[in-house]
Amino acid sequence: MGLLQRGRDPYECCSLSLVGLLEFSKGGWSAIASNIVSRKEPINEFAAKLYEIARKWQERWMKSGIFEAEPDESKPKFFITAAFPYPNSPLHLGHSRTYTITDVYARYLRMRGYNVLFPMGFHYTGTPILTMAESIAKGDRELIELMIEVYDVPPEDIEKLKEPLSLARYFHNDAKMAMIESGYSIDWRREFTTIDEEFKRFIVWQFTKLKEKGLIKRGTHPVGWCPLHNMPVGMHDTKGDVEPEIGEFTLILFELEKNLYLPAATLRPETVFGVTNIWVNPKADYVVVKLNGKRYIVSTRAAFKLRFQRSNVVEEAAIKGEELFGKRARNPATGKAVPILPAEFVDPDTASGIVMSVPAHAPYDYVALEELKRGHPEVLKRLGVDPDELRPIPLIRVKGYGEIPAKEIVEKMGIKSQKERNLLDEATKKLYSDEYHYGVVREDIVGHVYSDMPEPYRSFAVAPVKAWIAGRSVAEAREVVTKWLAALGYGDKMYEVLNRPVYCRCGTEIVVKVLKDQWFIDYGNSEWK
Repeated sequence: MGLLQRGRDPYECCSLSLVGLLEFSKGGWSAIASNIVSRKEPINEFAAKLYEIARKWQERWMKSGIFEAEPDESKPKFFITAAFPYPNSPLHLGHSRTYTITDVYARYLRMRGYNVLFPMGFHYTGTPILTMAESIAKGDRELIELMIEVYDVPPEDIEKLKEPLSLARYFHNDAKMAMIESGYSIDWRREFTTIDEEFKRFIVWQFTKLKEKGLIKRGTHPVGWCPLHNMPVGMHDTKGDVEPEIGEFTLILFELEKNLYLPAATLRPETVFGVTNIWVNPKADYVVVKLNGKRYIVSTRAAFKLRFQRSNVVEEAAIKGEELFGKRARNPATGKAVPILPAEFVDPDTASGIVMSVPAHAPYDYVALEELKRGHPEVLKRLGVDPDELRPIPLIRVKGYGEIPAKEIVEKMGIKSQKERNLLDEATKKLYSDEYHYGVVREDIVGHVYSDMPEPYRSFAVAPVKAWIAGRSVAEAREVVTKWLAALGYGDKMYEVLNRPVYCRCGTEIVVKVLKDQWFIDYGNSEWK
């Protein structure tokens, strides 16, 4: 394709129809070519010779219908295709690689005597086409310049690209011509799009067969979701082709008052025994929501996200983060009332926007508390917090670290401030990994569990911690603590995009939606392998 310079009218000139293909013998290849794209002269003599050779053989292939597969019981049959292109822009070098590999294999099998069916489809559904058309309709100057300057779309054709179906057909024709020029051995009588009724019926048939074989299952699963278009999104639906990585945060319910909780979001629920305080962003907006009979204080953004995961979220009242400072919330694992303190590093857009502080095992928490105690003791005094109650509580023994791993790694890396985010991220990643793979929960954490509770009641509270958590690996303890808190009514969960922010092609940030009672392909089934 690079040997010829394409014309600047890929819409008007790329109207190659099936009728035109089938009637090829009437007009010859040159007649069809003139209806597809206006050409400039080949860039040099060598290119002209190659083009002459290509045109000669493409003409013969078209006349003979050599790539048109018909039923033939005397030959073994073989169906082959490749991922359908999204016609939201011209094909690029990556497409060339994909379809060339497919074409080579199709030709190889034909030479081995197979009756090969090689059709081609075009993927009209999904956000790539929808958002491209919307952006052009909104006058996205950068995208329009890309269309004109890079993709050779005539300026007068931009108007045709403002409607999704028109845009798809425009680049569908252009892509089809590129494939024909490349000489791919496609049976163009079998051309289709993913919005054709025949293709829709094929999908129904396909999933019916998969169901009969037990290879699909009905269930509830979290998916990446565009809240503007209300549709699931994957890698090809996002800006930069970023796959949304969905993770599950455990929400540990710290009781502020009767039936009002601060749901601290964490990926490390096993560290709940070492919580010294709760962090809330002083500049963030929070709301009280009612969920499953309980009332939570979460960030405004969290309340929005929860509506995509739960069906019964009711917003009751707005509240500023600063209104919570100095109050105390009860740790459900220890019974201790811990203070609520300000921290601007808390991201209200991540999970619940409420964070529990574990300074013995979280570098960010350790540094933040040290800065607060040394640099702003007046804040603690005003909030009625004794600095001694913020001392790190060691929970995990791990080879290569001392009593307080977070303190040790922070000092080793020379971290002095919360502003050293890159170093803190590095320290956090290393410590979390080391503790997860090599850490063991200390036996003496039992001493932190409801120490003020009278016997024999305390024995009942301590029993599960002593039996299933103390002395266990971090990986084991994490799972047990999550189930234990949930069983007590103090544990919940919330899904989040871990590599956020990830944006839909329309520019809207992706959230996680829980799809209920949906059919999913069971890729874990060994029958696939």
